[in-house]
Amino acid sequence: MLILSTPLMVGACSPKDKGASAEKSVPADGLNLKSPSNKAFAKHFDVPNRKVSEDEAKEALADLNLLKSSENNLSWKKTSGKEGSYTYSDLTAKSDDGNISVDRVKLLGVHMEGETATFDRADFSGIKIFNEDDNVTITFETMSMARPTPDMAKSIIKSLANIKDIDGIDLKNEDMDMGFGALSLKGMKIESEELNGGVKQLIWGEDDDTGLTDFLIDDVGINFDSKQGNDGAFTLGEFSATGLSESLIGGMRNPGNIVEKINSLGKNFDEVKLENLSFDSSTVSVNTKGFAGKAVEKGDITTITQIMQPFTITLKDSPNSPQAAQAFAMIKELGYDELVFASSQTQIIDSKKDTVSVKDGLITLKDGFDLSYNYEGAGLTELQSNLKGDTTNANFAAALQALTVNGFQLRLEDKSIVERGLGLAAKFRGASPAQIKKEMKLAVTLAPLAAGSGLERDLMKEMGSALTEFVDGNGKTLSIVITPDEPLALTDIANLKTSGTSMKALGFTAKAESAQDENTKDE
Repeated sequence: MLILSTPLMVGACSPKDKGASAEKSVPADGLNLKSPSNKAFAKHFDVPNRKVSEDEAKEALADLNLLKSSENNLSWKKTSGKEGSYTYSDLTAKSDDGNISVDRVKLLGVHMEGETATFDRADFSGIKIFNEDDNVTITFETMSMARPTPDMAKSIIKSLANIKDIDGIDLKNEDMDMGFGALSLKGMKIESEELNGGVKQLIWGEDDDTGLTDFLIDDVGINFDSKQGNDGAFTLGEFSATGLSESLIGGMRNPGNIVEKINSLGKNFDEVKLENLSFDSSTVSVNTKGFAGKAVEKGDITTITQIMQPFTITLKDSPNSPQAAQAFAMIKELGYDELVFASSQTQIIDSKKDTVSVKDGLITLKDGFDLSYNYEGAGLTELQSNLKGDTTNANFAAALQALTVNGFQLRLEDKSIVERGLGLAAKFRGASPAQIKKEMKLAVTLAPLAAGSGLERDLMKEMGSALTEFVDGNGKTLSIVITPDEPLALTDIANLKTSGTSMKALGFTAKAESAQDENTKDE
C-alpha cells in the first residue's frame, strides 16, 4: 500500500521546475460525534444477583468492619438487608482533622473471595468530607462502584472506617490488585479558600466480555484563588471516549511501557470527543471548541480521523516565572497577542502489510503558516516485538532499525511567519532583517563545504538553496519530498554519512515556490 508513492506523493510539476511538489492538505470534515448516553453506561454497572449465606455474609461484613457500628471508627444509625445485600443509613466517621458523613450506602453481593471480603457493587449517596486543617469540604451527590477487586473493595471501606489512621493506609502497595469494572461520580463539589468548583458527572466503565472501556466527564467548572496571586478559572463542557482498548488503557496506566503495550496496528478506540475547554488567568487565557477523533476498522484496514478545532491562546500580562516570561516576550515580539492553532489528519493502518500512513495532515497558525504533511512507514510490528521487556534507550535505538520510510512530503506555506521571525531575530541581534538574510545565506553556502562529500553534502546543498529562497521572499511555499525507490530504513536517514544511499535512490526534492509558480502549476 505505497499510497504516497503515487501522484499523491509526487504531486504536480510546474513548467519551470520538473521536481516533485508536496501536496497541499485538505482540512478534514467535522465528525459530528454524539455524546455517550447514561443508558450506554448502565450496562457497566450490571452485577449478578448473587445469593450469599448469612454465615458467609457476616464473615465478610466483619472483615470489612461493617458488622457492628463503632463510635471510635465508623458508626451508622440504621442497617437492613440479607443474603449479601445490605443498606446502611446516616454513616459518620470522625477524626482530629475532620469528618466524613454518608447519607446512605447500599452494598450488593457482599461475599468472601478466598480469605478476602469483597462486594459486587457499592452505591453511596449524600457524601460529605470535611478537612479542618485545610478548611476543605468535598461533597458528592452519588458515587457508585461495580466489580471492584477484593483489594480495592477492602481499601474503600477501610479508608472510610479508619479515617483517624487514613494516612497509614498504603493504597499504592505493588502487591495489591487495585481495580474496578465501573465507577460513577455525580454532583461533585469542592469548597476551600483557594479552590471552588464542581463536576456534574464522571463515569468510567469496562466491558468484561470485550475488555473495551467507555469514559465520560462533563460540565466541569473550577475557580482558583491562590494566595500567591495565581487566580484563574477552568471549564470543560465534555471529555468522552468509547471503545478504548485494553492495550491503550494498559499503556495509560504505565506510560513507561506505552510503546510496548499499545496496539500500533489496530483500533485503540471508537470515538474521542472534547468540547468547550477554557482556562483563564491573569497572564493567559486558553479556549477551544474541542477535539474529535474517530476510528473505523474494516478488515485489515483501520482509518483514524482526528480534528482539533481552533485552539486560541490569548496573552495578557507577563507571568512571574522567568522561563515563562521569556516565552511570553518572544511571542509578543513576533507580533502576536493571540495564537490560533488548528489541525486535522487521516491515518490509515494496514495490519496485514504492517504499514501506517498519514494523509491530509494539516497544522495551521492563523496569520503564521499552513503546514501540510503526508507520509507512509512500515515495521511497527517488528519494532514492538523488539521492545518487549526492554524499553531502555539502547534497545530502543536498536529496535528503530526495523522502521522504514516508504514516502514523505512536507509543505510549509508562509502566512507571515517568515517576516515575523526575521524581525524577531533582527531585534535580538541588533541588526536589520536584510542583514539577517545575508548572514543566513552565508551560513547555508558554507554548510555543504563543512559536510564534506556524498549524500549529506548534496542534501544540505539542495535544502539550503530552497530555504534561502523561501526566507528571501522569492518563495512563499517550502516543499520537501522523499520518494525512495525502495523502503528506506529510518536509521539510514539518521546516519547520512554512512548510509550509502544516493540522492536518486532517496528521491529527495526540496524547493521554494512562489505564488506565480503555484498558479502555473494549478493550470
